[in-house]
Order: sequence, then C-alpha cells, then structure tokens
Amino acid sequence: METDIRSLKRIGSGTVEASALPEWAAADLARASIATNTRRAYAAALRKFERAAYPETDAGVAAYLGRLYEEGRSFACAAQVVAALRFRAKLRGQPSPVGTATARVLAGFRRQAQGRGRGQVTGVRWEQADRAMEMAEGRGDLRGLRDAAILAVASDALLRVSEMTALDVSDVSLTEQTVRIRHSKTDQEGEGSVQYLGKPTVERVRVWLDAAGLTAGALFRAVRKGQPHGERLSVRSLRKIIGKRTRAAGASGRLSGHSLRVGSAQSLATAGASLVEMQVAGRWQSPAMPGRYAQGQLAQQGAVARLRYGTEWSSPEPPAP
Repeated sequence: METDIRSLKRIGSGTVEASALPEWAAADLARASIATNTRRAYAAALRKFERAAYPETDAGVAAYLGRLYEEGRSFACAAQVVAALRFRAKLRGQPSPVGTATARVLAGFRRQAQGRGRGQVTGVRWEQADRAMEMAEGRGDLRGLRDAAILAVASDALLRVSEMTALDVSDVSLTEQTVRIRHSKTDQEGEGSVQYLGKPTVERVRVWLDAAGLTAGALFRAVRKGQPHGERLSVRSLRKIIGKRTRAAGASGRLSGHSLRVGSAQSLATAGASLVEMQVAGRWQSPAMPGRYAQGQLAQQGAVARLRYGTEWSSPEPPAP
C-alpha cells in the first residue's frame, strides 16, 4: 500500500484494513519523526510541486527548481521542496528523486539567489524586551500580566513560539527558577531540556498564575472579558502578542515570534558569551545559527576590534518609544 503525507491523515479513521495496520503504524511513526510545522511546510511544498506537473525525477525536480529561480523565489523555498521530496520518498520506501542534476541546480540557486527572501527577523534585545514587559504589566489588566509573562519567559529561555504554546503550568518551577521544554524542533526524541528563568521572570509568571487562578493545564491561555479560558494560545496568537507588545515598546523592522529568541542571542553575544554558550542556551544543533543571528555583535568584539583598536564594544541603548 502506498503511503504519503496526505494519506497518513487516514490513520485511525476506521478506513484502513486490519491487515494493513502494521504498515500504517510504521508510516505514522515515520511521519512523527519531524515537527508538526515542518510537516505542514512539506505538505504545502509538495502540493505546489504537484500542481506544477513536473515529473518526480531528478531531471524534473531540477527543472522545477529552475522555474522557482526564474519566479524570483528564495533559496530556502527551493531547499524546502527538495527536503519534502526526499522525505516523501523515504516515507514511501522508494528511491529519492533528488540526484546529481538537482544537487547542481540547488547549489547554483544558492549562489545566485543570495539576498532573496524576507531576510533575518529583527532581534528584540534584553533592554527592549524589559521595556515591553513593563509597558504590558503597567496596564494592570489580566491580558497585560499574561503578555508580560510571555515576553519574559520567551526572552530568558530563548523559546520558539511552538515551544511556548506547548508549555503547561507544571513545566515551570517557581522555586528552582526553571522552565522545562518537553519537546522541540531540535529534540524530536522528546528528551526535553530545562532552561533558567531570572527572578523578575519568575515573579511575572507567579503574578499571572495568581491573577488567573491557574494551578494546572496550559500556561498561556486566551483571555476574554477579563477572564482566562481553557484553550492554550496558538502559535499565531503568540506571534501577534510578541509583535504588538514589542512594537509598542519602540521595536521596529521585521518583527516575529522569533524576535525575542534572536534578540537574546544578540544580547548574549554583547555580554561576551561564546558561540557554544549561545548554542546551548538556544538549543541549536550547531553554533552556526546563533553566529548568524549575532554576527554584527560578534564582529564588533572580534580580533581586529580588540587587538588592533583596543575597543570594548557595548550595545547602544534602543531608541525610546
């Protein structure tokens, strides 16, 4: 029986014969090996590839990438198509359609398409994050207290929005000043990790929990008519909250749910953290990503700045709102 990303949705629907269950179970486990957001992105990329009606062969994929380049798409878009096709082939137990021709076209795409795409998000560093928290909680309403706690936890623990939406009250230890991340993009095995929270962050979480009367379940929830509701905030809602609160505090540029994570990496670099320390703090798989986020701060503390000019660089204060 052929299995792919779309057909996997049928598992548990009662439409699969008993004799096929072991195969479906294996396919479901394979599907669970990647993050939910990645599965969605792969599915979208595959739909576009199929609509374009290119053959699922090395030559066909290479030709499709050429079309994407001519349309002005970014390298990330092309790389996602290739990754999705490889994953689907693996899921089906078939040879990958990605071969030498595709690899060469993708390499050329990368060189020629530099600068395309939306670019790096704007980082919201510690000082500006603190200002956004103070402004949010300054209103004194439940939504403001919640948002201040969201900003504080995300900034201290360098959380992805997908990690924040999954947090439960039990994941935060107010006495040990920690938050437990049970599952993340780079922790597909679900081993989990524990991140430190500063005293001001712990206090903001405590105030939010007390005001909302929460003792269990989702940590960050919707607030309607001044009262908390049972459903946890979605990734989309968290992105909107972070964007709204940080803009109100004077942040500008391309802000997203990732901005606090990027900004904390930049603040760590400014404070003198090594790339390995930044990697550990943000749970990145390699130091390359935090190095990219903080390349400006790292350059200003590099060998030429220190040894030729003897400078000690400190981050400028963000503009007042």
